[in-house]
Amino acid sequence: MATYTAYDKFKNCFVCSPTNPIGLHLTNTYVGDRSHMEIVPNENMCGLNGIMHGGFSLMIMDEIMYYAVDRFGVDSVTLHSECDFKNPAVIGHRLVAEGWVTKRDGKKFFVEGELKDGDTVVVSAKGLYYEMDLSKFLPDEE
Repeated sequence: MATYTAYDKFKNCFVCSPTNPIGLHLTNTYVGDRSHMEIVPNENMCGLNGIMHGGFSLMIMDEIMYYAVDRFGVDSVTLHSECDFKNPAVIGHRLVAEGWVTKRDGKKFFVEGELKDGDTVVVSAKGLYYEMDLSKFLPDEE
């Protein structure tokens, strides 16, 4: 049976790992009962000129909602997520992502999140996350 620490699980995560050489290196904190991350997108993250590619928004929302569940001290995987794109995410602007659990039903966590540019909502998201022992999900490392 594999035993994982947070470092083992996420040592190469594109979003949160501090050691992935091409990753975003985002750090999650908690503000009240919400997970919280900040990012200033750069030119390498463009879709349309001057606008962050929507795929990055989706990835950030999945990450922030995962960490909302992580606050409960359990590992989880994403079963479902959906995002509504409200406004463009402008390259060079400071964006704030927050996620929070709206309901827990056994091992199911219903989560929501927002990505904002100041007071403007860029993306709103909803997700369903499922508590799972990742040591049974991931292969043993040799």
